[in-house]
Amino acid sequence: MKIISKIYGGLGNQMFQYACGRAVANRLGARLYLDVSWFDSGNRVFLLNAFSNIKYFVFSKEKIIINKILRRIGINKNYINEPDYSYWAGIEKIHSSVILSGYWQNEKYFYDISEIIKQDFLFPEFDCLEAKNIAKKIMENTCSIGIHVRRGDYVDNPDTKNFHGICSLDYYKKALQIIVDKSNGKINPEIYFFSDDPDWIKNNFDNCEIPFIVVDINDHKDKPYHDMHLLSLCQHNIIANSSFSWWGAWLSYGKGIVVAPKRWFAEDAMKDHNPSLASWILI
Repeated sequence: MKIISKIYGGLGNQMFQYACGRAVANRLGARLYLDVSWFDSGNRVFLLNAFSNIKYFVFSKEKIIINKILRRIGINKNYINEPDYSYWAGIEKIHSSVILSGYWQNEKYFYDISEIIKQDFLFPEFDCLEAKNIAKKIMENTCSIGIHVRRGDYVDNPDTKNFHGICSLDYYKKALQIIVDKSNGKINPEIYFFSDDPDWIKNNFDNCEIPFIVVDINDHKDKPYHDMHLLSLCQHNIIANSSFSWWGAWLSYGKGIVVAPKRWFAEDAMKDHNPSLASWILI
């Protein structure tokens, strides 16, 4: 029996797609295959091979082509497209080989094997002294606050911007105040900013007079899992409406406060969809 998970998108999306497939394969005692053909055209980079604990098989190009043909003519009945962004209970009724295509951005898909997923996503060692020093500094602070600001195509691409939306500066200011208030003034907070646009952070963000570091490491430009690792080391997290943010908080070592946007998608049809955990504070 084979569970084939189609992998595409950035690191956060790849992790959700893997985790969903891993959970189905684990339940059925099946082999997990990853279809990574999407990356052949140069669309981003396949990054899951950075996690040495992940064990999978790559689905061959020949079989991928055959399955595409069968799907087009309506013969392949085992090809499952994610119905929508809400949790799809039909995943629990899978009992045979399937191809899974979708984003699967919901912890419910892999909640039963959460500890396995955490082990699978053990980060590789930092490969530069700057990152190691920042990691040490984060872990020495009892109130390190990781803030992720997603910009990039959320700003530059009109369609993406209209679909996802951007978390406002007011959102981050309120979220930061929540963490400070809940700490009852007994802490010395320090902020660690993570963003695909660090210069914008430096020029626009109000850090509310709290000491901060904008994490901008040249060696990490093509290795986002290192920044996600640093984000996960923070005691508290303020996340964007981003799968990268989500995993940074979910894998957090700090087990502190996580603040997330109440509105995950700007698109009206998606307004009720939010993958945040019940324990996270939504504003």
